[in-house]
Amino acid sequence: MQFLQTNTGLLVGTLALLGAWLLLQLLSRHGRNIGSQLAAAVRRPLLFGLGVSLYASWIIHQVNQELELGLVAQSQVNKISTTLVIASITWALMNIGQTVLRSASMRRWIQIEDQQDEAMLINVMSRLYTITVLLITVAALMVNFGVPSAAIATMLGGAGIGFSFATQQISQNFLSGFMLFFNRPFREGDWINANDLEGTVENIGWYYTRIRTFDRRPLFIPNSVFATNPIQNPGEMYNRRIRANISLRYEDLDKIDGITKEVRQRLQQHPDIDQSQIILVNFNEWDASSINMMVYCFTKTTVWKDWLDIQQSIFLEIAGIVQRSGADFAFDCTTLYPAPNIAPNAINTALGRQE
Repeated sequence: MQFLQTNTGLLVGTLALLGAWLLLQLLSRHGRNIGSQLAAAVRRPLLFGLGVSLYASWIIHQVNQELELGLVAQSQVNKISTTLVIASITWALMNIGQTVLRSASMRRWIQIEDQQDEAMLINVMSRLYTITVLLITVAALMVNFGVPSAAIATMLGGAGIGFSFATQQISQNFLSGFMLFFNRPFREGDWINANDLEGTVENIGWYYTRIRTFDRRPLFIPNSVFATNPIQNPGEMYNRRIRANISLRYEDLDKIDGITKEVRQRLQQHPDIDQSQIILVNFNEWDASSINMMVYCFTKTTVWKDWLDIQQSIFLEIAGIVQRSGADFAFDCTTLYPAPNIAPNAINTALGRQE
């Protein structure tokens, strides 16, 4: 540092600044790539800051030496020069950050089609970058002015803890957004269900995901919801399941075996039922007012509308099989049977006494 305060040092420093200016000037004019943009971003802060630091320290040193006034101690001159250098580097880093964040390369990297989402993400990243650079600058200035390293570490630790608490939800949502882009549990256009939030995905952002519910309302879900809750994606299904309990009357107990066999045979021949999956048709339950037959199979299609049409046609075929066999469907009812050896008049008399 003291060498730069001499006449020879001033000459060397001036030549170095001139060479740096020429180099950065050439780089900044060479096309519109990220390199030329960075050269243009750092040219003014570095040359201006370093030039001011070089000449200010030389002037102060010469005044002290020639007039022998001792107005400013050598250590103070060094501190002032270092402060100017730190300020110029901070200025350059700020320009570099803004240039990179708003470059076409950054937009291609983040891959966000929605311009509002893109602007929001870049704005947040810019603020985080600015805060980080300012913290580093403050720490460097404290070191330059002789603040103990323990105090600096305490300050940075406290700032880091406070910053992490203040941005906990934001950080969690952004990290979850990264995981969504890498893992791809769903894509735009998929129908999903997460934590009772259901709809069609319209846009996957870094902070939130926008889905459209079935009543056509937009729903904005923070990405952290997908990191902490199971996600159902019906679009990834191989089949759709048909499962039903068919209730028949107790009077049809002698007919249920034939009904189950005919229904099973019909499902095994159905062109829309996946024969590689399990097919079950069985009498499986004694209910209070019915005997129940379980129907269990899978369709080849996963499209909800087509699945509903196939299920309807199968249910109608089952209804036809039941009716052709002379059976009928049960409904909830209670049948009263009179006790044996009790005259009807005695029952009426007992009921009349209760009233």
